[in-house]
Amino acid sequence: MNTVKLILIALYVTFFVSCQPPVVFGEPQPVGTDALTNIPNNYRGIYWCKVDSASLFVDDRTFIKRKEFLIKLTKAEIDSSNDLELQNGRLYVNDWGSSFPIEEKDDTLISKVVMRDTIFSIAKEQILKPFKGHLILNTKLDENAWAVLIASHKGVGILSLARAEIPENLAQLDSITPVKILSGRDSESTQIYILPTAEQFGRILDRGLLFDTYCSEFERIIPLEERFY
Repeated sequence: MNTVKLILIALYVTFFVSCQPPVVFGEPQPVGTDALTNIPNNYRGIYWCKVDSASLFVDDRTFIKRKEFLIKLTKAEIDSSNDLELQNGRLYVNDWGSSFPIEEKDDTLISKVVMRDTIFSIAKEQILKPFKGHLILNTKLDENAWAVLIASHKGVGILSLARAEIPENLAQLDSITPVKILSGRDSESTQIYILPTAEQFGRILDRGLLFDTYCSEFERIIPLEERFY
């Protein structure tokens, strides 16, 4: 595998969250709670994560994560790659179907690669619910299978996003709601399936059994009142 391919894979893996979550829920959480049609005003804004230098944009319906990468390649590296092309002063990444502006310095080409990940956008298969001061972001994976993220305020202007991770002690979780093992034999490859009631989901959340932040904190740098595109 050539250097260019490794760089592209590293950027993609570093930025995007796995599409197959380790914890799958049988219904949108919490069960029995009405869905919201808009993201509340106090969550909207532009945030910055110091851990991975990513931005988070939140408007009335959408959570979008954005990150910029500065990459430097020689013309020879681009010419020898099947993944990259130079056209009209732009660097085309064929696998992504995207292009980025370039700057030439001698034999080196410098490009700012911007990656965007729509984490959540309210729709038929993406359901937003309030619960105990949090926002529960439910995304449909398949019939009776949902991925769940939790957006929480951690102080003035501080927002955290947490996804469900398999706990070290599955017995604790199983004592609250039955756990079904879907695949794998260890914590890295195993996927579990649960179908908690609203009361059980509250106990899981209160005990901190499942949800862990994949970015420690996002700090709001610009309040936002209108939808962005």
